[in-house]
Amino acid sequence: MPRLRFALPLLGFVLALAGCGAGGDSSTSAGAANRYFGEHRGQQETSLHISAADCAALAATVRRQTGSPLRRQSEPTPPNSRCQLQGPGVKVSISLDTAYAAQTRYSNRIDEQVQFNAADPAKVPQAVPDVGDRGAYNQNASWIPAYSTLWAVRGNRWLTVVYSATGETRPQRLAAAAPLARQAFRLTAPRPGVAQASASPARR
Repeated sequence: MPRLRFALPLLGFVLALAGCGAGGDSSTSAGAANRYFGEHRGQQETSLHISAADCAALAATVRRQTGSPLRRQSEPTPPNSRCQLQGPGVKVSISLDTAYAAQTRYSNRIDEQVQFNAADPAKVPQAVPDVGDRGAYNQNASWIPAYSTLWAVRGNRWLTVVYSATGETRPQRLAAAAPLARQAFRLTAPRPGVAQASASPARR
């Protein structure tokens, strides 16, 4: 019975993801390199990114969480921007993917994670509420305990938080990573009246 109770919500989680990722590419014969091309409405590449100022704000949060002094490294260039923080016993990385079809890549990545790691519960995505977009089974935010990694998507923003702190359990790391992800989404949200379209052409 315990295995059945675990399997049922996992099955629902996978089915919800399958529905979310379906209907994008019309061709099933395209190679893996082309699986993100095609028509993905609402998933255009944008210039949204984690700026140096955003990285400083995220670093302040991690300092409060850990009490550790941190070195900060910012790479603000879209569509793959990131903020890396490191200190005694602490290593945190926050990255944002706003390239074309980022939302679809997130869904496919979760599907692959489930398919190839179903036998290891620590590597199976665990749904996290109130971080990603609202959706059935909270499938738009996923914690991978074995990797101390949180993946989440809002619109066409795929956020990844890798949170490592010596002495903290995996649930404690999730408890710290989730609010950090919410903060990163707030900081990188579209601003009214500000054009967010990327200068680089969207791949079709």
